[in-house]
Amino acid sequence: MRTNIRSTGRDATFTETARRSQIVECAIETVCEFGYAGASLSRVAERAGISKGVITYHFASKAEILEEAVAVVFARGAEFAMRSGAFTGDSEPHDALRGYLESNLAYIAAHPREINAVVEITRGHRDADGRQVFGTAWEEREVLGLLEEIFREGQRLGHFRDFSPRVMAVAVRRVIDGFSFQVLAHPDTDVAAYTAEVVAMFEHATRAGTA
Repeated sequence: MRTNIRSTGRDATFTETARRSQIVECAIETVCEFGYAGASLSRVAERAGISKGVITYHFASKAEILEEAVAVVFARGAEFAMRSGAFTGDSEPHDALRGYLESNLAYIAAHPREINAVVEITRGHRDADGRQVFGTAWEEREVLGLLEEIFREGQRLGHFRDFSPRVMAVAVRRVIDGFSFQVLAHPDTDVAAYTAEVVAMFEHATRAGTA
């Protein structure tokens, strides 16, 4: 029963937060190993060394766990980018683009399994009506918006040529998202060289004066 699991006071908050974090981490690893469809609550519980009952005490459903997993990984990525100094309040658009690319690729290189799990979840997760939970509206809000803002500002200042900010933002994200598969398939990838090539490619594709 829940009364046997839940304690009181500050310890309860700490314990429950730690347990939720453990479950989310185990869900990420389970998705990495078995894919989205194969990440059952039973497998998550087995990896965590707990019963399914403990999981359903902390989370209402598998969907809730996986949605929190995506939120956690994105939050870590954003924190990593801020710590890296990739973005400052007065960054020029071309510097912001370079910082975005470098910080995202560096984070993926350090955490390829987490990113691969997020890709699996965002592609496969649907609601009760069959609609993608992480569909176009989510991608526009959480993923593409910052890039489009960088591109529009660069065009306004004359740093970037005339192009569709949406198309370029999608292109950037597809290259970044695909890097996790590259790193997993080829662990010996020269990340610095790969990153330099990607940065050079998009700098050439966006700068004013290019066709």
